[in-house]
Amino acid sequence: MSEAEVFSNGRGKPATTIYVNTREFEWSEKQISYEQVYALAFPNEPLNDGDVVRIEYARGHNGGGAGSLQPGEEVNVKKDMVFDVYVTVRS
Repeated sequence: MSEAEVFSNGRGKPATTIYVNTREFEWSEKQISYEQVYALAFPNEPLNDGDVVRIEYARGHNGGGAGSLQPGEEVNVKKDMVFDVYVTVRS
């Protein structure tokens, strides 16, 4: 791993490995928002009217570290945290 990958935020803080829909990402911030997780899962794919997004996470802080994110919410990031993002269309 290169120094640029390890210190990706430019402030010397090491990046943390997280997984979004089974893909590995390096995240250098303390928290991640619902909107940021969605953007990692579906880059350059805006939501359409009628789309419903559910974001669940596991391996986070606080005991079992499982939960879900709602629009506008953030969660503290932990090494090897897993996010699953589901998009469905309202009928």
